[in-house]
Amino acid sequence: MFLMNSTGMLASFSCNELMDTAAEAMKAANSPESGEITAPLRTTVKRDGNSLLLMPCLTNETWALKVLTLFPGNPGKGRPFLNGLVLLFEGEDGTPSAVMDGRILTALRTGSVGGLGVRALSGPDVKSLGIIGAGAQGYWQVRFACAARPFTRVFICDVKRENAESLSNKLRGDLHDVEIRVCGDAAELVSMSEVIMTATTSRSPVLPEKPGLFRDRCFVGIGSYTPDMREYPDCFFDEVKTVFVDTLHALSETGDLIDPINSGILKRETVRPLSSLFSSGSGFVSGEGPVLFKSVGVSVFDLYAAKNILAAGRRLGEGIEFTL
Repeated sequence: MFLMNSTGMLASFSCNELMDTAAEAMKAANSPESGEITAPLRTTVKRDGNSLLLMPCLTNETWALKVLTLFPGNPGKGRPFLNGLVLLFEGEDGTPSAVMDGRILTALRTGSVGGLGVRALSGPDVKSLGIIGAGAQGYWQVRFACAARPFTRVFICDVKRENAESLSNKLRGDLHDVEIRVCGDAAELVSMSEVIMTATTSRSPVLPEKPGLFRDRCFVGIGSYTPDMREYPDCFFDEVKTVFVDTLHALSETGDLIDPINSGILKRETVRPLSSLFSSGSGFVSGEGPVLFKSVGVSVFDLYAAKNILAAGRRLGEGIEFTL
């Protein structure tokens, strides 16, 4: 059995390789007729405002289970909001094969999915990126986006300006050739950014109700993953021409799609899996309106990312072999 901690995992991943892996996972997740994947929706158990999430995924070769804990009060105590483990088993006989840090895997696989959206839907010459939400996921969204496109400017906005300042300082240490700026509000950020990523858990839109502000821009929505969460306002869906999703499960999981479809602002037929672009081999040509990629995440992405990082870790010696 192989153990990989956060240090080993961070020493073993490649942004571009994980984005390629995310594309393969997306194609598999959106081809249920193949019988390749068994991936039930996550199970959530709550107690005293905290949550335990169970996310299994099975293939012929590998079985995976990601277990996460979400404690909203932790950040106020200087502790991580999210913790967890990923367990891998041999599909042939159920033998345990690996244990990995679930918090880091979640960050990397979610970053890779967001970066893939940028790579698939933005123009090759875009230079300016905006991120709304300066938490841990905001950092990884920027890192993967900057691997996907040659951004020279990154704008950051958060409801707590001190969080945005902290993220900007961290990114400056990693992205030496990129100008990093903190914006006063979301409207300012959108006006200066060609690609905008949202990574919040907000229950009301974080983008302003300003018709015309979103024209010709690429949006990647990462944060809203439950029916009571919204990052995008109604006026955005009056303008958007096409919405891509990581899987069609998003239609029943995120308020950013449930609410506008129920109100008739967004037509169901305009929503497509992003994998349809990869399967057809066609690129996306943006029209005059904004384009949105909405991700809610599924366990298939965890399994594929875990296998990629595990293989690299074994090759690089970034882990420990042990016997139960």
